[in-house]
Amino acid sequence: MAKYYSANLLVLLLLTAITSLNLHSTSAATTPSTLPLSTHEAAAIVEALIEKGGFTIWAKLFANSKTRPLLPAKATIFVPTDAAMSHLHYATDMDPYLIPYHVTPKHHLLYSELYHLKPLSLLPTLVPSKTILITSTSPSNYRVDNSLITHPNLYLSPRIAIHGINKILDLHPQRSKMLPLVRAGDVLEAANSHAAE
Repeated sequence: MAKYYSANLLVLLLLTAITSLNLHSTSAATTPSTLPLSTHEAAAIVEALIEKGGFTIWAKLFANSKTRPLLPAKATIFVPTDAAMSHLHYATDMDPYLIPYHVTPKHHLLYSELYHLKPLSLLPTLVPSKTILITSTSPSNYRVDNSLITHPNLYLSPRIAIHGINKILDLHPQRSKMLPLVRAGDVLEAANSHAAE
């Protein structure tokens, strides 16, 4: 019988995973592109997640200053709902890269900007050599790694865009047999250069 974590135990385990990942990150050479969240911005994120409802697990992660994820200067975060997080199984699902896999660095992508991406485009993540696949760009069915964006633009600031999703993103997809894919950064740069003309 599969064992599931209670909500409080799940938050504790996720906090532990983030703490160990943050300690590893801070022990490495610090780059100027990685900035801690200010207390004000963290509070604004927590407020937005709680106000929308269904994102209390992630709200608790951002609320604790010791376990707040270290983020690049610009980032897009795909936040699974509490219902999606409650389906994590016993230790097999507690990968320390689970949270960083939901963060796309270098790009602050509003929901409207995601439309510039074509299906099968790839978004980088904070996990080396792991990407998020754009699986559908239909406005009513926009999906990343087959997870539906249920709450677009859940939180927006000049630095961070957060979108709510209905499933945890799969950290271990089998993409080795896929055709070459378009990198999202190339598409965004092309779209921005056309907009500037």
